[in-house]
Amino acid sequence: MKLKPLLSTITTRKFSTKYSGRVINQTQNGLSFAIEVQTPTLPRDVKGYTLPRCDLICKISKILQSPTSLDPILELSDFLDTLTITITPSEASEILKTLRSPRKAIEFFRFCATSIPRFRHDCFTYNRIITILSKGSGAMELVKGVVKEMERNGVRGNISTVNILIGVFGNGNEGIEDLEKCLKLVKNWDLQFTRYTYKCLLQAYLRLNETMRAFEVYIEMRRRGYALDIFAYNMLLDSLSKNDKIVEADMIFADMKLKHCEPDEYTYTIMIRMTGMVGKPEKSLTLFEEMITKGCTPNLIAYNTMIQSLAKGKMVDKMIFLFSKMIDNGCGPNEFTYSIVLDALAAEGKLGRLDEVLELSKKYVTKPIYVYLVKTLKNLGHASESHRVFCNMWNFGDGGDRDAYMSMLESFCNTGKTAEALDLLSKVHEKGISADTFMYNMVFSALGKSKKISHIHDLYEQMKRNGPLPDLFTYNILISSFGRVGRVDEAVKLFEEMQISDWIPDVVSYNSLINCLGKNGDLDEAHMKFKEMQEIGLSPDVVTYSTLIECFGKTNRVEMAFSLFDEMLANGCYPNIVTYNILLDCLEKCGKIAEAFELYAKMKEHGVTPDSITYVILKHLQSGSRRSGRIRKQSPITGWVVNPLR
Repeated sequence: MKLKPLLSTITTRKFSTKYSGRVINQTQNGLSFAIEVQTPTLPRDVKGYTLPRCDLICKISKILQSPTSLDPILELSDFLDTLTITITPSEASEILKTLRSPRKAIEFFRFCATSIPRFRHDCFTYNRIITILSKGSGAMELVKGVVKEMERNGVRGNISTVNILIGVFGNGNEGIEDLEKCLKLVKNWDLQFTRYTYKCLLQAYLRLNETMRAFEVYIEMRRRGYALDIFAYNMLLDSLSKNDKIVEADMIFADMKLKHCEPDEYTYTIMIRMTGMVGKPEKSLTLFEEMITKGCTPNLIAYNTMIQSLAKGKMVDKMIFLFSKMIDNGCGPNEFTYSIVLDALAAEGKLGRLDEVLELSKKYVTKPIYVYLVKTLKNLGHASESHRVFCNMWNFGDGGDRDAYMSMLESFCNTGKTAEALDLLSKVHEKGISADTFMYNMVFSALGKSKKISHIHDLYEQMKRNGPLPDLFTYNILISSFGRVGRVDEAVKLFEEMQISDWIPDVVSYNSLINCLGKNGDLDEAHMKFKEMQEIGLSPDVVTYSTLIECFGKTNRVEMAFSLFDEMLANGCYPNIVTYNILLDCLEKCGKIAEAFELYAKMKEHGVTPDSITYVILKHLQSGSRRSGRIRKQSPITGWVVNPLR
């Protein structure tokens, strides 16, 4: 052995085990010699366990996580060939701990078992790999595979193994079945449950919503003299209260105090919520006062829970008093707080006290809170209260809120308060909100339903002067509104104006104009518009056909009405109950009884369900048939004649 290569080898193996030896042979020129190496002794701790070699662990970890290595496992194998003593299970466990990737961890774990001579995994390395795999994707199946391998190789786990597995299986889809298998390992490995094992099992059952199984675990813990920590107690109480296990929750709450685990604000909040839900607001109050006496400072959740309990118990005065105390203690209400108060006041018919609530909390009331109150009151049908809150909001700060504004405008329009809607629309710019076409359309629609045509005309002129520009919906609303009051010339003018604008009339536009023309005596012009819409490629819908059929029917042009009906069917446009009612009414007035009942039979065949108007028409038809002396067969279902030929 040459000296120079030996020195080189020693300098490059700085992460390997240090060896000692003696020279037993040497050449005369001193260029080579033989050394007898003594077997190294690995350092051990006070209990006799081999201490991991930190330098070796660092070296192997760097090899496995090298970003430039094409095959880290192969490079590791070459490195280990340079060692006289192989790595130990404790060192393997420390190496696994450094690996961030579950894939690399399982590769190294398999490599140790298959490629390192005399290496055998122990329960500590299995615990380590199970912990690592539990955090990756597909964890459940990988962990199950490792456990089966562990049993197959005869490796006996310890109680830590069971604790880890309970944590893993307690989150799985097959939860209970997997947990049962996990508990069998305790018996197979002859282990004893610890306090921590019981706690892990209890929390696993709670995560799987197996509340009563968790309670049974608690009873067993209690029998053995074990106690939970505050987090586990709260977790169990929360689950029991949500599953209406009142007696069990009360027992555990009492146990907490006996076991010297003082309830905290979360514990009291859980108990207050539970007693409130079962209709015991007085008990909730007692718990709330006890919480304060114990030195716990109620947070927003605790206040909301207590307020909710009082609201459920219809204790409005105490609810508002507690709300005021909440403000005095510097705890600002949130949207949920106001929703509880609002619902309680509405249910008890005391919405007038909402002003008192807002005055108490004025330093906390923000614009989003105002918006919420405006929208909620509007949705609950309390338009005047919604408007009052909106006025308060309108004076709040410099800018307005578009959502609240739209909600208020919609409320006015839906309740027919068109004067208020017009006033609100005129003031929109005062708070920096830009009026858009949608707002105008909403007001136009309300004015049209109220037949306030002069206001529509003035608002439309204002819109054209100041903007925004009308859109397709604007024109359709206006045409329909003018047609509703017989202002045919203005409706036609608007339609022509739309045709030369950027907006192309759609089926609704034509339907509105056809309805306007037909119902105001200009049926031929209405029919021409019907043909025009077909020529430009628009397909008439059931409303188009039904409108024209009605107009022709009212002018006793029955043949034309049925011609349109046949065309409607041929074009694949299916009539609805309105269409059939129009035709039945037309035939009844013309005295065509047989044709009417034939049409009724066809309607039933097509699966169209009669309505109250249909039955009124049938009653008239039946009366007419009796006058003519013809006997009809009565339907056992409707009581009306369904076929004149039976």
